[in-house]
Amino acid sequence: MLRLIRKNMKFIIILLVAFFGISIFYGLGQYRSSGNQRQTYYIAEVNKSGITSDQLQNAFLNAISQYDDAVLSSLDQPAIVSFKKNILNQLIDYELLYQQAQKEKVKISNDEINLEIYKIKDNFSSPEEFDEALKVNNITLVRLKEDIKRQLMINSVLEETRNQVSISDQELLEYYNENKESLLEPEQVHARHILVETEEEANILLLQLKEGLTDFAELAKVKSIGPSAPSGGDLGFFTRGQMVKEFEDAAFSLEPGEISDVVQTEFGYHIIKCEEKKEEYSPTFEEAKERISNTLSSQRENEAISAFISKLREEAVIVYNYDFDAEIESLKSSAEEDQTSEETVSEEATETNEAKDASEDN
Repeated sequence: MLRLIRKNMKFIIILLVAFFGISIFYGLGQYRSSGNQRQTYYIAEVNKSGITSDQLQNAFLNAISQYDDAVLSSLDQPAIVSFKKNILNQLIDYELLYQQAQKEKVKISNDEINLEIYKIKDNFSSPEEFDEALKVNNITLVRLKEDIKRQLMINSVLEETRNQVSISDQELLEYYNENKESLLEPEQVHARHILVETEEEANILLLQLKEGLTDFAELAKVKSIGPSAPSGGDLGFFTRGQMVKEFEDAAFSLEPGEISDVVQTEFGYHIIKCEEKKEEYSPTFEEAKERISNTLSSQRENEAISAFISKLREEAVIVYNYDFDAEIESLKSSAEEDQTSEETVSEEATETNEAKDASEDN
């Protein structure tokens, strides 16, 4: 569903946007001018329906706002351009599906649109906050309703495609027989823990627990510095590989009701209590049937949608007005040249220093 761009853009995002403002529109312009008249520049055209540079920029902003700084800062310039190229292709697919919905004369009622509006409003603490979010992101309520209608029309076409997928019981059984190993439910343990900063404190708390002076969950609420403290240190069920090794080894060695000695990890000092254990289990076909059905249905539906979009692309006239591939290759070449230049400068500096050292020795 529609995602509103976050109000406070991160600095790294602003840098990425600035980069695209230079790279895509340098020497090309966001507008093509004819005298004083400004004409919108289409980054691509789908059956003569244009996708504007603004649409691409907004979709790009929405996409990158979902990532944290660490991910964004790891992207080099060719990766960023490739990312935007992929977003453009998604917009093209989106437009093709919308055109198909129009062709099929899909109807969306006002009640359906208003229901989606109510769902969005539920994410805000007040009507005023919702209105402010629209204002900050330069979206009118009319525009929002239009976008929702478009999305619901596309959803209708996609649902029609999904409904064409069917899976027989024989196919489910074949999948079960061929994938029994991957259907194994691994050994699991349900544990609580108390995390403190020092070994001395951990030993004092462990003594209290062993002497039965306090309840483990209540002590965790008061003394643990871990994020699970409010729930009495409850970590729920987990499998091997989900916790750090020292913690995992101790937790899986315990029997239900048993409390560990003090366990040191990179996070501090833990006391662990095993609540329950589940041994590795191979489910029967009937037990695994629903899970298999969901897996196969999702896989087949995605394949059907991909095939459907590919067919729409084959029948469509799609024009790209910007060569992302050329820019990617240009950026890669520039990066390689810069690296070669840096290596040359470094080698020359090393040779100069070595010659200087030799001269001084003489």
